[in-house]
This record gives sequence, C-alpha cells and structure tokens, in this order.
Amino acid sequence: MNNINNEFSKYLEYDENNKNTTIAVAMSGGVDSSTVAYLLKKQGYNVIGVTMRTCKPEDEDAKKVCDDLGIPFYLLDVTKDFKEKVIDYFVDEYLHGKTPNPCMICNRYIKLGKLIDFARSKGADFMATGHYTQLKDGILSMGDDMGKDQVYFLSQMNKENLKYLKFPIGDLEKSKVRELAELLGVRVYAKKDSQEICFVEDGKLKEFLMAATKGKAGKPGNIVDTDGKVLGKHKGLSFYTIGQRKGLGIAVEKPLYVVELDSKRNCVVVGSNEMLFKDSLKAEKINLISVDKIEDLDNLECWAKTRSRDQLHKCRLSLLNDGNIEVHFIEEKVRAVTPGQGVVFYDKDRKVVASGFIL
Repeated sequence: MNNINNEFSKYLEYDENNKNTTIAVAMSGGVDSSTVAYLLKKQGYNVIGVTMRTCKPEDEDAKKVCDDLGIPFYLLDVTKDFKEKVIDYFVDEYLHGKTPNPCMICNRYIKLGKLIDFARSKGADFMATGHYTQLKDGILSMGDDMGKDQVYFLSQMNKENLKYLKFPIGDLEKSKVRELAELLGVRVYAKKDSQEICFVEDGKLKEFLMAATKGKAGKPGNIVDTDGKVLGKHKGLSFYTIGQRKGLGIAVEKPLYVVELDSKRNCVVVGSNEMLFKDSLKAEKINLISVDKIEDLDNLECWAKTRSRDQLHKCRLSLLNDGNIEVHFIEEKVRAVTPGQGVVFYDKDRKVVASGFIL
C-alpha cells in the first residue's frame, strides 16, 4: 500500500488553497470520471458532480459516487439537443454514404458545450473530465496513454471553452487509473468501459438505422467494380464501410474491398486493396485550436490522424477557395480514408492544431 501511495502521491496531495476553487466533474458513472472526483476532493477542491441525460436514463453510479464523496450532484437533461445535434446528424450521415463520428459532435455541442455552461451556472470555476487528454500551454494535447488518444474526439470543441477545462488523469494509463481507483475505494474501479456509441446497442447498428429511417437505410442497390460492372446487390449503403472485405456476398476470384460508397448512384464500389491507399484527402468544417485563423493552416507541415486509433501521418495542408482543407501525405499513403470521419492535425509536440471532417 505504501509503495502505491508513493507512486500516486502527487495526485493525492492536499492543498489548503484549493478550497476556494470549485470544480465540477463531468460524471458518467465510469471509473475515469469517478476517480477524477475522488482525486480533486483529496486535493482540497470544492467538488460538485454534473451529469447529462441524453437518450436513455443516466447511469445511477454517477449519483452513488457523489453520495459516497458527500458532494452535490446535478443533472442536466439534454435529450432534445442530443437528438437534434448528435442522433439526427448520425442518421443523416449514414443515409448519405458517410461514416459519422458522433462523439466529436457531442463533445463540441453537448458535453464540452452545454455541460460546461451548466456547470458554470452552478458556481463552478472549472469542469474536469476523465479524458485521457492533456492541456499543454492551454492547448489540447495527447495524453501519455497512446492507446487512448481521446483528444481526437475532443478536437472539434470550441477552443474558447478550453480555459474552463481540466484533465486530471491525462498523464496516466488506464491500468494505473483502475489501480488508483481501487486504492481510493472507488465503487466502480472494476466497471467495464462504456460502449462506443452510447445510443446504439452493441451489434445493433442495422436495427437502429432501419428504425430511425423507417427502412430507408435498407434501400438496396448495386455492388459495382471501378469500371461500373455490376457484381451483385447491396442491402443499403449504411451497412458497408470503406475497407470492408467480408460480407459483400459477391463471388470473385481475387479479394475485393469497398473503396467508395456512392450515394448519388446508390452503389457500393469495390476494388483492390491497393486502391484503398490515398496520398491526399479533403476536409470540411475546420475547427481551429492552436492557430487563430484558417490562413495559418495554408502550406503548414504537421501530422494527421484519420481515425482515433490511427498512427500519425506526416502531411502538408493546403487551404482551398471554399474554406476547406486539402491534406497531402508526405511520406506514405494512408489506407481506408473514410468520408464522415474526423481528421485531426497535430504539431511535433502532439498538440492539436485543428481538425475537420473528411469529404
């Protein structure tokens, strides 16, 4: 126990001066945010818990943790906004042959938007979250656990809200957070991580989309090769992804992969694995983090991720006349670039420069 205490001592130090600062913890009921609440209480801050009701009953563990700590608990009902901003966007993107990233949208408008405003209305000076993310010089930066780069999902947030945020466990690995949580007696220290899309039951995306679109997502069409030759039938563009090989239901001699979802023709286009590698992409809805104006991105060399678990790819950015960005990969081509997904740009210190959505 003493060894563990020494290892985590900097997270457990009490400071009398902290009692004058109120920090709201965005509570999900999971181990990360719950541990953050415990740590901040140990450090002497005036802590309150805030959580959101989005699309289903909120996790009761969030309130139980607050009760364990003896801190106030507040609930913000964002059901209507969540449906309009996140769920409707999610469904619409799929109907247009894209693969959406609902977490990026939620963080921009709901979790790191409305919830911050709510926390401040309750007297909070800051809001803390359990994200594996850091702030370096006030800029979003990758956490030390490279396997959980959650800054990717935060990169569309309004940078004006960064001054209200704290990420107390951003320099820890997940295994260490669980270890620390058990040490502190956090009731949810062994709780499993939440599912990736909170409003879609695991493995039930097809059923969700069919219900949400009244069957429109299941509109059949042709599977074609890059020359337009019909190879078979698909069961709805929404149920295919760029790079997919299995489950296409076509008989061919050599492996074929989904290389395009053509919503105008309602076609799934398949081709060779080599065709999945791109030397460039275009991105829209550019959100600036470490730069002040979009012109600062023109001809900028940086590193890009095209999905959360992607590696960093060296690239050069070009500003287009319509305000979008073209990304040119310098050292290697990138496989399975997927329209609708986020593309996030980092500098050499892994700070976020900007982000957008792949066209």
